[in-house]
Amino acid sequence: MSCQRKVFLAANSPSGFVSFFDELYNPYQNCRAYIIKGGPGTGKSSFMKRIAAAAEERGHDVTRVFCSSDPESLDGVMIPSLSVSIADGTAPHVIEPRFPGAVENIVNLGDFWNAKELFKMSDEIRSLSLENSIFHRRSSRFLSAAGALLRENEKTLAPYVLEDKISGFAARFCARETPKKKHAAPGKKSVCLLSGITPHGVTFFNETVEAYAARIIAVEDEYGCVCGRLLEQIGEYAVKNGYDVIFCRCPMKPKEDCEHLIIPEISLALVTTKTLHRIELPLSRTVHAKRFLKDGAVLRSRRLVLNRRLISELTDNAVEMLGKAKSVHDELEKLYMKNMDFEKLNDFTDRFIFSLLDE
Repeated sequence: MSCQRKVFLAANSPSGFVSFFDELYNPYQNCRAYIIKGGPGTGKSSFMKRIAAAAEERGHDVTRVFCSSDPESLDGVMIPSLSVSIADGTAPHVIEPRFPGAVENIVNLGDFWNAKELFKMSDEIRSLSLENSIFHRRSSRFLSAAGALLRENEKTLAPYVLEDKISGFAARFCARETPKKKHAAPGKKSVCLLSGITPHGVTFFNETVEAYAARIIAVEDEYGCVCGRLLEQIGEYAVKNGYDVIFCRCPMKPKEDCEHLIIPEISLALVTTKTLHRIELPLSRTVHAKRFLKDGAVLRSRRLVLNRRLISELTDNAVEMLGKAKSVHDELEKLYMKNMDFEKLNDFTDRFIFSLLDE
C-alpha cells in the first residue's frame, strides 16, 4: 500500500521567506526533475495533485510538498521509487535547470493561457501582485519582532542550560536506539519542515510523523532552549552511526534549529511540543526540557512569560497578514483562471501521467 507524506520545503520566517527547494532532488544523481512555470491560477497545484494521486494508485509512496502561504496548495511532489520530482519553479522559490534535458525538464503552463486577454488586464495584475507583496512584507515584520523576542528568551536561558547533560543524554540515547553499524558509511541527511506559519495559523503535519514512525517521543520545551541542541546532537550521532535522518527545521529559525527528528529505519520520531503548536500524537514518552536546566525557577521569570505571550500575539498578527495576502492572491488567480484553456491542460496532464507512470 502506498504511503502519503506531507511536508513544507519553505517557511514564512522572521528573516523573510526561506526555501529548502534544493532538497527536492540531487542533480548529480540519476533522477528526473520537472520544473513547472506559469502564473497564479494556471493549474500548477492541480497538475501536481493529479500526478500524486495517479502515482499512489499505482502503489508508489508520494511526498507532497505544500505551500506555506496556502497550505491547501501544492508546491511540489516527490516520488522516491521513481527518482522523480515535480515542482512549482516560480517565485518566490524559483528553480532553474542545472542540466537541462538531462535531469530537468520545463513544464510550461503558459502554453495554455490567453496572452492577449491577460495583457489587457496587466494593470490589475500588477496592482494585485504589489498588494500581495505588501501583506507578505507586513507579515515578515511581525515575525521578525517575534524572532527578536525568541532570541532574547534564549539569551536569558543560555547560562542555565546544562550542555554536558544534553550531550550525555544524546550519546546514551543513540547508543541504545542507533548503535553504530559495522562497516557502514555515514547515513544520509535530509531537511524539511513539518510545521509552518500559514494563513490558517501554525500548521503541523501530524500524519507525516505517523507515516514514518511507530514510536514517537515528545520533547516538551516551552522556550525552545533545549530541543534544538538535543535533537541536532541525536541526529548527528545517528547519521555518523549509519542511519538516514530527516532533520525537520523550525519555521521561526529555519536555518538554525532542528524542531523535529525522524529516523525512518527504526520507525522513530522525536517531536518538540511548545507554545506555537501542541502535538496531538500517540506518544511513547515525554522528555522535559527542565531536566537540562540548572534552575527550573528561571522558567517562571516574568520577562520570559511576557515574551512568550507577545511572541504568540505577534505570530497571530503575522498569520492575519498572510490571510490578507492569500485573499489578494485568490483574486489574482481568478484573472488567470478566466483566461486558461483547462480542457487542453487536462489532456496534456493525461499524456504526462501516462508517459511518467505507464510507458
